[in-house]
Amino acid sequence: MGTMTATSATLNATQDIPLDEESMLNSWALLATPWPVLVILSSYLGFVLWLGPSIMRQRKAMDLRHPMMVYNLYQVIYNGALVGWFFTHSTAISYVIEHGCHPLDPKLNPLRTELHLASWCYLFAKIVDMIDTVFMILRKKDSHVTFLHLYHHTSMVAFSWLSVKYIQAEQGIILGVLNSFVHVVMYTYYFLAGLGPEVQKYLWWKKYITKLQLTQFVFAISFMAYLLYNRCTVPQTQFVFAISFMAYLLYNRCTVPQVYNVIWVVNVAVIMALFVNFYIQTYIKKPAQIKKTE
Repeated sequence: MGTMTATSATLNATQDIPLDEESMLNSWALLATPWPVLVILSSYLGFVLWLGPSIMRQRKAMDLRHPMMVYNLYQVIYNGALVGWFFTHSTAISYVIEHGCHPLDPKLNPLRTELHLASWCYLFAKIVDMIDTVFMILRKKDSHVTFLHLYHHTSMVAFSWLSVKYIQAEQGIILGVLNSFVHVVMYTYYFLAGLGPEVQKYLWWKKYITKLQLTQFVFAISFMAYLLYNRCTVPQTQFVFAISFMAYLLYNRCTVPQVYNVIWVVNVAVIMALFVNFYIQTYIKKPAQIKKTE
């Protein structure tokens, strides 16, 4: 796959638009056929639902504190690099603002290859995310492996692959950057929590991570719903956010790939519903039950 340093360098490199995008994408790992990703997902589900619990049934929970800290730090750096690329690139932000609603012809888009590569790097990030569940199984935290957890990880990999391989929707860069930022915050928390009780007592903001995740879902659904249903030239105030890019989109007939919006609105809506249920059960009902028993 290459190192994160190599990835960052490649993302920032000036590249010519290839004559054959399909051949270029097929030359990248995991993209030529769906089989590699299907094998990854099947292996993942097979391990976390059957093989892993079977192996650990007669064994003690593994102490993975140090491997997990390395993993969490990696996640912070990798996702931070994706966010950093977008905000430090000389033309990425201006391109999204000017062409997020009406993408340039691929042959005329100087960022086309870089956007493809950023999407591929995001797909790789979603595959690495599944290691979370492996840690849970090896630590015998099977109760944490919920339907929400499994659906979230498998759907993100499957739909990210589909988006990179076939849909190639440039509007997805906004959502990818937002999701990567949320992961930076989330894995920073996990890394700090791994430092021990001396640091954990200052980590009062755990529940706000879930709120941050829910906020990104609200934005993502509203953003894609607008791109999907925007058929008029008057403002639609129900989708107005305190973001200048959204204000710009409100006045344009967007020509972005609509299949991307349909797929991801449905997927994000399902994940959001599951997260809302998790938040209610964990931070509302559970504390209320504890108070009753006191």
